[in-house]
Amino acid sequence: MCIFRLYCIHLAAFSAVATGFTFNLSRPRLTLNTFRGDNFQPLALSANVEAIADFSINGSLESEQNTNQSTKKKVAVLLCPAQFCVPVDYADLLDTIQSELNNMNVVATRVCPLPRTEWIKVAKQLPTKNFIDANLSVKVTLDWYFDAIESALTELFAEGGDDTEICIIGHSIGGWVARAYLGGLSGSSTSVYRLGREQIKSLVTIGTPHISPESALVDQTRGLLREIATSEECSSQALSERGVRITCVGSSSLSGNLITTNVEELIAATSYLPLVGRLGADIKGDGIVPTELAFMEPPARRVEIENCSLSGGAVRHAHVLPTPWNLLDGSAASIKLPEDILWYGSKGVLSQWLQYIE
Repeated sequence: MCIFRLYCIHLAAFSAVATGFTFNLSRPRLTLNTFRGDNFQPLALSANVEAIADFSINGSLESEQNTNQSTKKKVAVLLCPAQFCVPVDYADLLDTIQSELNNMNVVATRVCPLPRTEWIKVAKQLPTKNFIDANLSVKVTLDWYFDAIESALTELFAEGGDDTEICIIGHSIGGWVARAYLGGLSGSSTSVYRLGREQIKSLVTIGTPHISPESALVDQTRGLLREIATSEECSSQALSERGVRITCVGSSSLSGNLITTNVEELIAATSYLPLVGRLGADIKGDGIVPTELAFMEPPARRVEIENCSLSGGAVRHAHVLPTPWNLLDGSAASIKLPEDILWYGSKGVLSQWLQYIE
């Protein structure tokens, strides 16, 4: 705003001077040049002056803007998607982040390149003893997701440079997969992994379950989340000591109820009950993930969102309905929910955690 006002003041002042100068030059005057018949062209001279002035003002403004941009911290954003969600589902969110994050220079954004067909690879674990015993290996089961993370990181470093700092945003399962990657559970030793360990400076999880409690009726991740949660290298303390700032964002907008005509409360109940083993007035969440599971231990930041700051509306787990059955076009957009179905990326909600992208 200050730069714009300064530009307007300079432009107005110079226009007044230039206009007066042009007017004086264009008035007929009796001079030696007139009597000698010289080709005197004051209008051309005025145009040159105005062109020089315009170049000077615009050039100065552009230079100042470039200077301001270059002094901001250079950051790239990598988004790890929820199960069966695809990159196009997050296009609006990343565009908004890039336009509204004014305190830093967001040089690039990427979503892990995962078509929904990739999730079929989990199926090869279904008939195994480790699956039945809820003892799946993170490294073996999620290798394809880790490959997608590294593919996206490679593109971000290529676009922004090796000195670019990376913020990872993990939505739902994407949050704990990113946490596993940062903690070394991928087993990767590639050059991009080593560079990532140096340059990934923050992790923001939205609607991510970070705990697999003993009270759960069933381990829906079949041991994957338990391995991550009990890994010392994946702990908030260990990641913080490595220079990774962690922010966990969770909603406490929705209660669950099995005896109701409210479909949303019924869906929430069928999600909360298996995950925590009970229901009650104190069990709230985003309709899928209970609030009490959405946070890591300190020093991770805890951002609990009760409602939208603009409308007061409830904040839900997602903005789309994934379509795992659409295997013919694995990258096609999921079914978009109505605008009044608010989620972590909606206006009045995003602003409550945007500042932690760093």
